Amino acid sequence: MNYRFLFLLFFPAIVFAQRNSSSEIIKSDHDFILEAFNNADNYMNTDHYDSAQLWLNKIYLKVSYRKPSLFSYFLTSRQAEVYYYNNLHELGLQEAFKGENIAVVLNDSLLIADACNFIGLFYMNNNKLEDAVKYFKKGLRFTHQPPYRKQYIELSKPHHIYGNLAEAYEKLHLSDSAIFYSRASLIKASEIDSKRGMATANLNLGSAFLQKLQIDSAKKYFESTRITSIASTDFDVELNSYSGLADCESRIKNQKEAFKQLENGFKLLDKYPQLNDFYSLMFLETALKIYRKYNDQPALIRTLELKTQIQTATYSRNNIQIQTILLTGLKNEKLIFNLELAESKNKQSLANTLLYILLLVLLSFVIAFIAYRYYTLQKLRLANLRSKISQDLHDEVGATLSGIAMYSYITKEQIKNNEHTKVNHSLDIIKDNAGEMVAKLNDIVWAVNPLEDNLLALLERLKDFALQLTAVKGIVLIFEIPNSLSTIKLSMEQRKNIYLICKEAINNAVKYSDCKVIKVEIENQQKNIKIILNDDGKGFRLEEVRKGNGLTNMESRAKEIAAMLNIDSSGFGTSIILNCKIT
Repeated sequence: MNYRFLFLLFFPAIVFAQRNSSSEIIKSDHDFILEAFNNADNYMNTDHYDSAQLWLNKIYLKVSYRKPSLFSYFLTSRQAEVYYYNNLHELGLQEAFKGENIAVVLNDSLLIADACNFIGLFYMNNNKLEDAVKYFKKGLRFTHQPPYRKQYIELSKPHHIYGNLAEAYEKLHLSDSAIFYSRASLIKASEIDSKRGMATANLNLGSAFLQKLQIDSAKKYFESTRITSIASTDFDVELNSYSGLADCESRIKNQKEAFKQLENGFKLLDKYPQLNDFYSLMFLETALKIYRKYNDQPALIRTLELKTQIQTATYSRNNIQIQTILLTGLKNEKLIFNLELAESKNKQSLANTLLYILLLVLLSFVIAFIAYRYYTLQKLRLANLRSKISQDLHDEVGATLSGIAMYSYITKEQIKNNEHTKVNHSLDIIKDNAGEMVAKLNDIVWAVNPLEDNLLALLERLKDFALQLTAVKGIVLIFEIPNSLSTIKLSMEQRKNIYLICKEAINNAVKYSDCKVIKVEIENQQKNIKIILNDDGKGFRLEEVRKGNGLTNMESRAKEIAAMLNIDSSGFGTSIILNCKIT
């Protein structure tokens, strides 16, 4: 199970012990920052992360978050949290690593532990469980129980990290390790009388014992979860105690008791409809599994309707929140630009550099926003595909912009130190990253354009790409495109994957085959299209090139659209054949 809310308690009033760079934060600013953080915390408590982001942005006006300080760490950790709950995990992971760097510079063990817990959670939600375990264990080396110094806001405590580590081991199906760390979490939570911590530790224990099929032990801990969560009014945890108890009863074929526990959960959902969506969906997933097992159609229909209702509301809310976060992220960059420009000793040189970066950021966020808005207006049947492409867009932009932001800060320092050679090198890297980002964005935007939904348009774009690539090395390109292909329509998913498979194949032939001729043929066979790419190069041994990601990505994309991909390099040259069924 994924108990995301364990990783951070929401934050009370803040007392800052740090000074802002060269000047002390004046009392009026100090009071305003306290108010802004409190407002952001209140909105995060009710899952309104777009509103929380707006209040965090107000703090950027007062202090630059790029300068290592206790303040900048807390601001970075909150930014990571906003990204986390909006499923922007690549952007959030960058913020978490930034927080770790700040904590190391400050040589603050509690901040290091808190940052490691964040990083571990992002890795765990990206299913990189080994990396998650490594960071959770690193966090345990630095953390300790309260009390903490008064200048700290609420941080990840030992029982949070133990509980997250237990969850990672449960996902790795290492039940004994999950039980060990869940018990450690329970002990640590009991020492500081954290009722929610004790409830979630018992819930983890119940899940681990259920995974080991030790039903009696699992029931005992799920019952302890129920009692503790009721006492602490943590109704979301109580809800999952009922699904755990129902699962236990179902495993021992006690249908009546299993249904009774599920009904307890539904009553709780009726009483508190505002319960956290993530925990509610976890409960409903277990209920669906049990109702399917006993073929209870009325209950199954009721549960499916409720699940659909929650998912639709969550999707709509997240859509609005992500749009706000993207737009306010652009506002942050403008504020940072203005603050650093005013402080720069070499104003003209720094202004030119940062203006270039700001324009790139503005263009990227505008494109990202337009593309995301376009996806949200598609029909409901395309919702899953739209969500996947939107996430790809966010990840590509976020990773590249993080590199640009880092090198812009490095360039600023190099300009101050008159390191002209290094400045040119850093600007070249920024330029290359920007070009790569624009190329990726162009491919994604083209893939979702409904005006380009026929096979002929795809092949014309592919031909233009191939001509540009082959012209550089003097390779003869033979590209045969029948005119009849203009009537063949492709889905958004087919268009994207066919284009990227062929693009990768042509790129590999130009770069590695030493060929003189590349020939591309297209055959229309009723409801199937066949794309054949041949070159007269030196060929390759399939088992050697599989060590890279190119062929693996091609095969994965073909599988995603149920296409057949055959690669033959056993004779003279290389032949790649893609067969795709047209729906």
